[in-house]
Amino acid sequence: SAEEESEEEAEDSVESVAEGVDESEDEAEESTESAAESAANTADESADEAEESAETADESVFEATDLVQMESTAEDSVESAESAEEESEEEAEDSVESVAEGVDESEDEAEESTESAAESAANTADESADEAEESAETADESVFEATDLVQMESTAEDSVESTAESVDESEDEAE
Repeated sequence: SAEEESEEEAEDSVESVAEGVDESEDEAEESTESAAESAANTADESADEAEESAETADESVFEATDLVQMESTAEDSVESAESAEEESEEEAEDSVESVAEGVDESEDEAEESTESAAESAANTADESADEAEESAETADESVFEATDLVQMESTAEDSVESTAESVDESEDEAE
């Protein structure tokens, strides 16, 4: 009886072990499939992430290139501005010097013009004085001449009157 029970227990144990093995194989198969799907999904996700990273890297490279270009352009602009500032300073200095020279020339011309005007005014004044003196002399002569003419007219009137009286006397004598 004990032997039979032991055989039955051994058979049950073998069956139990076999069932356990089957279950373990099923679980292993399911686990393997799940792991394979997970690995495939992970690989896909990793590939997508890698592609996105590559695109981001490309964008970063483009941005870096743009930044380098912008920096270069900015440096060029700074150099251009500095050069323009230097040219402006030189032009301003030249302009100041030119204005100063112009002022000096204008002062010289004004001084010469003033001296010339003074000489001309003096000469004109002398000429005007001479002309005034001549005019005064001419006026005196004209007064003398006018006085002579008045005297001559008065004498002529006297002569006419005397002649008329003589004519009257002659007419009376003739009668």
